[in-house]
Amino acid sequence: MTIWPKDNTADKNAFYGDFHSKGWQEINLTHYTPPFLMYYDKHPLPHGILVHRKIVPALSAVFKEIWDKCEHDQHKVDATGASDFGGCYNVRNISGSNSWSNHSWACAIDLSPATNGFNTGHGTIGTVVVEAFKRQGARWGGDYHGRKDPMHFEFVS
Repeated sequence: MTIWPKDNTADKNAFYGDFHSKGWQEINLTHYTPPFLMYYDKHPLPHGILVHRKIVPALSAVFKEIWDKCEHDQHKVDATGASDFGGCYNVRNISGSNSWSNHSWACAIDLSPATNGFNTGHGTIGTVVVEAFKRQGARWGGDYHGRKDPMHFEFVS
């Protein structure tokens, strides 16, 4: 398992690179296609999702585990919330903050946003999804203290 950087700008820049630097996107971002179909706003994503290349091995392990535990059945995956993509790469501040979101480094992913927004407790994400991400060292927004964000998974420590 990869040791993820601490959740501060200096450590994320050292590990993932500075997303402000020229050519960062071309060097660090890649399209990843999971073993099951993913949707954004109920539309299939034919080219996968745009993520940081350093999270691809962990993301592959996460989605393979979900696919296997769902017996390679798209409907079972859909029921877990794993196929409902809410976003990954998005240079922006954390909502209500002046700090950069981990989405800016493309090391955070949101799943099933319609039913897993801020302050919805643990939301509706299936435990198979949460456990698969945690096995790869990702943090889950459903475990946050204070404002919960159950759609959010991030590859930081």
